[in-house]
Amino acid sequence: MAHAPHPLATLQQILNTPSSEDGVSAEVEADLRVAGCMLIQEAGIMLGLPQSTMATAQVIFHRFYYVSSLYSFGVNDISISALFLSTKLCETPVRLRDLINTYLFLSARVQYLLNKPSDASLISSSTSGGSWRIGDSQSVKGKEKEQDPIWKEFKFEVPSFHDEVFWEWKDVITANEMQILKRLGFNMQVDLPYSHMINYLKILDLVFEDEVAQMCWSILNDMLLTPMYALHPPHTLACASILLTTRLLRIPLPEGWYILFDATYDDIWLCCGHVMRVYNDWGIEPPRGALTSGLGIGGHGQNQEHGVGAKENRWRRAWVLAQSRKAVRRWLEEREKGQI
Repeated sequence: MAHAPHPLATLQQILNTPSSEDGVSAEVEADLRVAGCMLIQEAGIMLGLPQSTMATAQVIFHRFYYVSSLYSFGVNDISISALFLSTKLCETPVRLRDLINTYLFLSARVQYLLNKPSDASLISSSTSGGSWRIGDSQSVKGKEKEQDPIWKEFKFEVPSFHDEVFWEWKDVITANEMQILKRLGFNMQVDLPYSHMINYLKILDLVFEDEVAQMCWSILNDMLLTPMYALHPPHTLACASILLTTRLLRIPLPEGWYILFDATYDDIWLCCGHVMRVYNDWGIEPPRGALTSGLGIGGHGQNQEHGVGAKENRWRRAWVLAQSRKAVRRWLEEREKGQI
């Protein structure tokens, strides 16, 4: 049997990631993966890149941290390098200066939020679905976006053409791009599940059902925040998006339907669980149209105020540690001193 073109992490890599061997907990590693993928998605949207390019970059990002440690490679550095590499792989070129300016803008926004008092809310009053976005929210338009109180005092100046920061970032991207290629064995093949999902919906006669295809697509995008793309083949991910969509929309499926697509129920249910955990832990709204009453996701449970505070603390910690590998090392050293 021929090997799958999409390389997946081995069981040993999953159980003992390089980051865990350096003392990074599984929870922190998962949060930093989310932070890095959010950064890729935001930058890609601002640069007008197609979803396939952003998805490829996020898959490469996840695969990289199954062979390398967060202790040795910073999240921001690898995310921007993975996105630049993806633009080449997907033949959607972007000017390096535009990419760097976009990352500088997003980094400035993150730092602006981190500089706010610890008791200040980070949630936008103009939108709930885009509350945790650091770029321009897609759900807020026109004057609403301009009047968002969170960004009222935010200012950003594009560096001059000959500014030293550009050359510093250029060296970082070049070096980390080579690290990604070397550590992944130059195997950059990424098979995305979007086309599989559409074909499966056609077979199940769901492709023309209201909101089903769009919600499946959105769930596959949200799944990129989890390591599932590096752990399961694309047909399993496609089945997981269909299962979660039909559950959220209360649409029944034939018994054993997933067997037709060579997937197992345990695998697709595991993928669904990871997506739901991201919704709950990060306060991300589920896809529009989902019937989520009683599910307790998106930060609307009984202890909403406490839940929002926990999510904001999680957000702050992730973005502080994502800034550089030095931040991760300092955090590990401080934790070790505290334990002593």
